[in-house]
Amino acid sequence: MSLYRWLYRREYGLPSNRMDFDHIMHRVYGSMKDFDHWNDTPNQTSDYGAVFNLEFSPKGNVLVAACEKKSILFFDAITQQQTYTIKDAHTDNVNCIKFLDERMFATCSDDTTVALWDLRYLKKKVRSLHGHSNWVKNIEYSHKDNLLVTSGFDGSIFTWDINSHTEQGLIYQKVFHTSGLMRCRISPDCSKLVICSTGGYLMIIHHLDLTSLHKDLNGFRPSIYRLMQTGHQYIPQAAKFDHVFSKKQKKNRVELVTDFPEENDAEVILALQIHPLGHSILSRNISYDEKTEWSCIHDINEEPREMKEHLQEEHKSSKRKRKIICDSDEESNSGLGVGDESGDSTDGLRFSINRRQRVFRPRLPGRGAPPPPPPTLASTASPPASSSNSNNNANNSSSTSTNNQSAAASAPSNQSFVPDIWAAEVTVQERAIRQNRARNSNAVTGYNYVYAISSGVLPAVTASASSRNSSNSNNDTMNSRSTDSPSTRGRSSFSDLAASTDGSSTSSSDSPPYLPDFDRILMRPLILPPKRNDYCGRIIFENPKKLMFYIQEPNKGKGFIKEPSFSADGRIVCSPYDNGIRLLGYSDTCSEYPRHFREIDTIKQKPRGLHVLKELRCHEDKVLSSKFSPREPLLATGCKSGKVVWYHPIL
Repeated sequence: MSLYRWLYRREYGLPSNRMDFDHIMHRVYGSMKDFDHWNDTPNQTSDYGAVFNLEFSPKGNVLVAACEKKSILFFDAITQQQTYTIKDAHTDNVNCIKFLDERMFATCSDDTTVALWDLRYLKKKVRSLHGHSNWVKNIEYSHKDNLLVTSGFDGSIFTWDINSHTEQGLIYQKVFHTSGLMRCRISPDCSKLVICSTGGYLMIIHHLDLTSLHKDLNGFRPSIYRLMQTGHQYIPQAAKFDHVFSKKQKKNRVELVTDFPEENDAEVILALQIHPLGHSILSRNISYDEKTEWSCIHDINEEPREMKEHLQEEHKSSKRKRKIICDSDEESNSGLGVGDESGDSTDGLRFSINRRQRVFRPRLPGRGAPPPPPPTLASTASPPASSSNSNNNANNSSSTSTNNQSAAASAPSNQSFVPDIWAAEVTVQERAIRQNRARNSNAVTGYNYVYAISSGVLPAVTASASSRNSSNSNNDTMNSRSTDSPSTRGRSSFSDLAASTDGSSTSSSDSPPYLPDFDRILMRPLILPPKRNDYCGRIIFENPKKLMFYIQEPNKGKGFIKEPSFSADGRIVCSPYDNGIRLLGYSDTCSEYPRHFREIDTIKQKPRGLHVLKELRCHEDKVLSSKFSPREPLLATGCKSGKVVWYHPIL
């Protein structure tokens, strides 16, 4: 059907045929061309610097550009002419612009501040907001709660009540904090909050309530929960927040999105956009090898059935069967411990495979004795001394156990905190500097901010025993360790392995811990159990499949964030592509985003690639920002050199 025929049928109120509108919109977006250029100075950098962000007013009659060199530019969307310029709007780069209504808008900057402006009077800021401690990169506004939402590289999300005026300024609150925070977006109906990070995952908060978000997610660390999922290791400190994933959570329910294309090992998710109708999430990430970027579209809607409840049903149905298997395993293990006197067993060291690390765990009571340390020349040459040392070891072991019991009685209460996870926060700029420094030299630089986290995996007794052993390292009672008493081995901690091969003991800081000679020990084959979600009777929540569409992008212009955008009807995605842009669609017919749940589930099982409808190269430098008008098929893009290009359909 031709465009004129379709307009004729719509004018006379005739019913349209199926797929007619898709055909018309394919012709509209397929004929997009550039028609006006601003600041077109080849091989020269603009006085305002790179264009980091573009934003249309709600009615689409004003376009505002956030520039690198502290400036804000204003354009008339009808005539495409520059109307006003604010120089030195901030003391550093201007990163983002967000309209609150037709006249009020907010800007954020690398100077850690947020500024409120009025279109009717641009000579002075309405107010400056101070609260962030690092670069502020994103601004959102919740019309439901009348709160301004800002996020920055300090990992914090703040809410600001712009209608409250006190002597100290506006009332604000930090509602959430996570390491590696990049962007946050609020859905058009203000019912969802989406967060992207440098950890390679997205976090969706359903049934959003900003007034109670700080209480509902207080202490929740998505990076630690993600560590528990990827490492297949049950971490109590993370698992105690399982309730935030349950559908019983009436407000601020959390979902993690971690599925990406097979070739895409997503590491840093730089850009984030939400469908104009709130159907999906558009993100752009850098792969781990830093050679490619990927644009991915994930479904934002809640799953019809909670996956963890489904796993719990399977867990209950097979609980008795697993109990019988565990009982039989315990009987077989107890039988193996009887004949360990031959020295062919390695039960003294229990191996736990956790992705990339090997952990040595102490023996449990009742197991066979570990093989003795390999004899040295000194011990072989003087057998009487060895026998006397053995007697002294027995006496010292009894005195050591007595001292340990007395020390445990007087142990302070703060020893219940066992730091076993160490986290370091670093900005994207510092990360790039460290990578360049590592390539040029072998020097290792430390992080500016490192903190400890207690996961709850290691018991508090381990920390107490470690502190007791380190405090008594200079005592004569710690000169040997008992290898005869199984009960003593059962109470030993990880520091008990710090024994030298000649039978004497030294401080763990002076010499490396003792490990048996594996060449002289007959190792039993290590059989890895199949991956499952049941860990000691616990179930780790699995993230649902959300990936719908994807496409690979070139990683040109490293160090800069490329902002994609949706069209006003959500049919088209404008993606920066080197010195130009690509118009991407869900199908080659420019169809709408799937809405039927059966079609969505089918695509989730086998995600599809985005279709390139048109490619336009109209810039001399890397394109960093793009934005569609909310009222018409009008597109504007900005590049690193400060050039702004306008596009519209030419039929």
